[in-house]
Amino acid sequence: MRTVSGILLSLVSILLFAGLANAETFKAESYTEVDKAKLKALPEEYKNKKIWYESEYFGYETTFPAYVEKSGFKAGKDFFLLVKPVAVPVMTEKTKEINELIPTLKKGSKVKVYGKVKKFMSEPEATMLPHYYIELEKIEVTGPPVEDVAKDGKKRDRRADRANDEEASPWRQIGPPQPPRR
Repeated sequence: MRTVSGILLSLVSILLFAGLANAETFKAESYTEVDKAKLKALPEEYKNKKIWYESEYFGYETTFPAYVEKSGFKAGKDFFLLVKPVAVPVMTEKTKEINELIPTLKKGSKVKVYGKVKKFMSEPEATMLPHYYIELEKIEVTGPPVEDVAKDGKKRDRRADRANDEEASPWRQIGPPQPPRR
């Protein structure tokens, strides 16, 4: 009986030690800084690489197109963070840390995104939709939102901002199918 309990105790301690030894700690120096424009144009160059870049946060989405859901992302479990360039979506699981951070982030906040570039498992039906995404490892808020008042003191027109495809979700650009014209 003693040997069985001794063996069990040894196995439990080995598993605990292995779990602690394999616990991944975040190391910013293991990530490569990338240019947003190059990432937007050539995301395949960074496939499976750890990258980081500074950008602006504009919001989040919790609903995804079918091809994204086929790749394993679910509306109840994941977020798509609207961070420039949105041509390469930043995807993350809903965790306690992310759930606490999202409500405090304001549109236009400066952020630093750390993650790994991956390809969606399922191909999009429309070729203009993203084929790659960033699996978020960490997001840091580096600055407050840009002021809504321009240098000349006039209020910015937010509708003009929405026309800029950098802020809009890539999945909302297509829209519902239109009936044929007669």
